[in-house]
Parts: sequence; C-alpha cells; structure tokens
Amino acid sequence: MRALQGGLNPPEHLIRGRKMPEFCLLDEPPSRSAPLRHGHPLPASGKNSPPHFTEYIGGGIVFGLEERLHIGIELFKRVVIATDFSVHAQEALNAVSLLPGVRSVLVVHVIPHDGSERAWISGHLLRSGAEIGAEKLAAITERYVAAGIDADYRVIEQGEGDIASKILDVAGKYGATAIVVGAHGHGMIGSLFLGNVSAGVLERADIHVIIVRDEHVEPPLFRTVICPVDFGKPSAEATALLADLGAERVALVHVLPDHPDEASALEAEQKLSALSETVAARGIRAETRVLRGKPSSAIIRAAQDLEADLILIPRLGRTDYMSSISIGSTARVVGEGAPCTVLILSLVFSLGIETRELESSEFPLVDAVWEKYHGQHADPTTDRIFGVFVEGTLAAVARCRRHPDGFEVDGVFTSPGFRGRGYARHAVEALLDACGTDDLYMHSTLELVVFYGHYGFVAIPESALPKTIRERYSFALGNMEGSNVQPMMRKGK
Repeated sequence: MRALQGGLNPPEHLIRGRKMPEFCLLDEPPSRSAPLRHGHPLPASGKNSPPHFTEYIGGGIVFGLEERLHIGIELFKRVVIATDFSVHAQEALNAVSLLPGVRSVLVVHVIPHDGSERAWISGHLLRSGAEIGAEKLAAITERYVAAGIDADYRVIEQGEGDIASKILDVAGKYGATAIVVGAHGHGMIGSLFLGNVSAGVLERADIHVIIVRDEHVEPPLFRTVICPVDFGKPSAEATALLADLGAERVALVHVLPDHPDEASALEAEQKLSALSETVAARGIRAETRVLRGKPSSAIIRAAQDLEADLILIPRLGRTDYMSSISIGSTARVVGEGAPCTVLILSLVFSLGIETRELESSEFPLVDAVWEKYHGQHADPTTDRIFGVFVEGTLAAVARCRRHPDGFEVDGVFTSPGFRGRGYARHAVEALLDACGTDDLYMHSTLELVVFYGHYGFVAIPESALPKTIRERYSFALGNMEGSNVQPMMRKGK
C-alpha cells in the first residue's frame, strides 16, 4: 500500500471496511516533492499505479480506479467539491473518493469579498487568502491524484454575486455531473440545518447534489439507503439507480396523509411490495414502509429510525417535474434537515405534451385553471377552448368566444407552476389555427401588446370594437390605458 504525499502510511490492518483515522488538511502543506499546481490540470490518474489499490484521503478509504469504473455509474463522472476548509467541508472531501464511478474531481474554494479569509486562517497575515487557499487545495488534489482520480482545483474571488452562484458557474463550465457540499460551513445564515452556501447550491443546481453529513466516512458509502417513492416518474428513475450506488439495504418509503382511506393504503402497500421484489432481484435487501403525515417529516424520521447512511431523492416529485420550479418542497426540506447524507437527483424527462381543442365535457378542467383568473367560467354554448396538456395535466388555455357581433380572444392563462415554458404561446397558436379565418378581437393587457403583435393583432381604438365586446369593459369609461388594457384586432385570414 503506497504512502500518501505528506508521509502518512496507513497501518496494514486498517483497510477496506474499517474506520480510518482522521487527518486534517487545514494546516498541512502539500508535498514539496512536486511543485504546486495553481489551477492547472494535474497528471492523469493512475498512469503509474497498479490496477488495484487502496489509499487514504482525508481519513476515508478510496477504491482503486479499476474497481470504481467497474461500477459503471455516470452520476459521479465529473464531480465538483466546494470547500471552505471547515470540519463539515472536510467530511465532504472524505466522501468524494468513495463515490461509485468518480473519475474526475474539481475542488473549489471561493474567497469571500468581505475579507474574512485573513481573519479565518490565522497565523498567515503576510500571505493573501488566495495564496493560502491555493496551497491547501493543492494538498487536497495531490491526494486525489495519488488515489487514481483526476483532480484539479480553483480559487475564486467572490466579486459580484453570492458564493453559491460562483460554485454553480464553475460547475457548469467544468461540465460537472454532480456537486458535493458539506452540511455546514462558515456561512450559517441559511437554514437551521444547512449552511447558506450549501442551501443556495441545493436550491439552484441543475445537476446532482450530494449533501454530506457523515462524520465517519467509510465504504460502502451508501450501505443503508432511504428511497422515498411516490410512484411517479422521478422516483421510478431513482429506484433504478440503487444497485449502481452499491446499496446493501434499501427502505422503500411511501407517505400517505394522516388519515388515508383503506383503498389508498392497500394500493400503496401492494405497489411497494412489487417494487421491492424488483429491487431485491438486483441483489439488494429491500424493505417497505408506508408512513403517514407530511412527506418530508416522515422521510427524515425514517432515516433516523433506520440510522440510514443516505436518503436518495429526486429534486422534483410526482407532479413537480412537469412544472417550472427548480426543486420540490419535499426534496428541499429533506436536504436541509436530514440526519444523514442526502443525494438529490437532477433527472431529465421527456414530457408528454399535447395541444388541442377541449371537449365541452372537459370544461370543468378549464374552470379549475381559471380559478385564480378573474373568476372566468367556460360556456359550452359560446366558447371554443384550446389547451396544452403536460403529462395529462391541463397547463395552459386560450378561449375564442362567439358574441352576436364578433369573436373575442380571452382567457389566455397558464397555471403558475407551468409558466416560463411557452405553453400559452402553444395554446394561442392552436386557437388561431382553428379560428383565425374570422376577424378576432381582444382586450390585451399593456405588457402583452407586443406578444400578441407577433400573431397579427394590431392596436385599435375602443370605438372599433364590436359593441358587445366593447361593453365588457364599460367600467373603464373610455380610459382603456388607465385600466391597463389595449383593444386589439386580427383580420381573418
């Protein structure tokens, strides 16, 4: 077994599967046998290494390169680890080397713009925070390289913006597949259980995030895993990854309301039982738990009861993944308050999207979408309504209403969770394809005049509106602009 640079030789009896003694990287300089590599690529991993070996990194144990790659998982192919050199960041550093399939690591340290770096790293007043940070990061990357992992580092000045944004920006440029952070750090302003930098990364990341809370990191990293299941696409994808993570024991957890009906409880138990058989067929000891209460609280309690090493949870839940939010409330709360390490999966799905005219029997769906939109109601005797369905859920609608003296376009509305994806545009285009041979009138809000202009609508005076359509805004007393409204017309084509 080779020695780490820095002269630490692990005793032969402290090998795989046993607790390794900690050593601290905070004040230990990098090896002087090789020059510091300040932000430049380090040598490729494993070139002069035997195919199987075990090493220390920060007190953890590292799988040999060939053994890691054999697992074949791509989640951790390129990992960014953010460190502030705190104890909690050290735990995260220890865990990185145990991630299955890790090939390349970029260690990042952001120097706060408030100058706290000098006061924080005492005894080095004659050197800048960047110099001190670079030296410490070089020591860390040397150890990853010695273990057969490609490693590099970056020291970044915070400048404008927050530290989490800087970390995410670096991860994007690096092409990272995952970000690893400690549960706490020097910024303790955020959640009660999660430091503000880690909370910012969790909230805004579009790749996998691992929040490390284990003080005693040893392989396998994910021995006992809690896997919440809501029977949606994201949780199905998560359970498919369990074998690749090297999980030995998995608790499949489904949470029902406090007082579920018997049919729902029985259905959940049957579905979990079938899923557990699938998981067990891959060599994992699986058990099921149907819990009651708030999902995030129930998941955290289950992790405590089972002394879990990991909670594996997608960023988005059964319906969240169809919407425009960055992270679901359950994943956020679990990430912030779990008693163990949490892997928040960022999964990409091809959404089933259908744009069409609705049948009159579907109008109650429209009323539900319009519930918070001026109390509108669909009328089968006068209305043609066009909608965008996302995975079978009505997300956006547009209406063409027949009046005695003309046709009016209104009710263009997208449910809040689905905004920002162009669904309203699709609904309007479907409406124009079906109704555009007639002259169409509308009262556009001022901020949407340009939007409707792209579809051939032009501003007209109020007097040019058909009488019955004009009378709908009689309360404006001729002051349409003061009511934030502009009459518009599109000639039939």
